[in-house]
Amino acid sequence: MLRNKQGLLLVATALVLGGCGGMPKNAEEFRQFSLERARVVGWMPGLVPKETFEVERPFRDVSSTLQKKADECLKVAIKWTVTNSYGNTRSGVDTFKPTFIAGPNKAELHVQLKRSAVIEVGAPPDGSYRVVLDATPLAAKRTRIEMYAMSIDDKLVRQTLRGWAQGTNLGCPDLAKR
Repeated sequence: MLRNKQGLLLVATALVLGGCGGMPKNAEEFRQFSLERARVVGWMPGLVPKETFEVERPFRDVSSTLQKKADECLKVAIKWTVTNSYGNTRSGVDTFKPTFIAGPNKAELHVQLKRSAVIEVGAPPDGSYRVVLDATPLAAKRTRIEMYAMSIDDKLVRQTLRGWAQGTNLGCPDLAKR
C-alpha cells in the first residue's frame, strides 16, 4: 500500500508541477504548491504542507529574531563526500540561502537550497524552496506563524525556525546533519 501511495504522490506532484510550468519560482508559488500537493495527495507520512501556531511574543521581537538568526545561521554552504559500499565516492556542496522580508504587518523568511550534485529542472537560480515562514501580529504580545515545507527532510529547519519564533531555542542548526 505504501508503494502505491508513493507512486500516487509522484504522479500528483508531476501534475501539480506540470500545471505550474515547473518548480515553484517564488515564495507565493511555493505556498500554493504546498497546499495543492496536500489537497491532491491527501495525508501521507512525510508530507508536511503547512504548520500554523501562535507564539507569546510581540511581532517586532519575532521578526527581529528571525532576521538576525537567519543571517547568522542559514547562510551556509556545506561540502559533503560519501563513499558507497562499492568504493565509489561522490561529493558536492549544499548551499542554503535565506531571504528575509519585513513589513509592518508581515514578516517572511524563505529558505532555499541549491545542491551542486543535483540538477533540479526548473528550480530558481538560488535553489529550490524548502521552507517558507510567515509571521503576522495578532495582539501586542502575540504572533501567528504559518510555515510551509517541502518535505519531512526539512524537519531540522522547521524545528529551528519554531524555536526562533518562540524565543525558546536561539541556537544554529547543524545543517550538515539534516
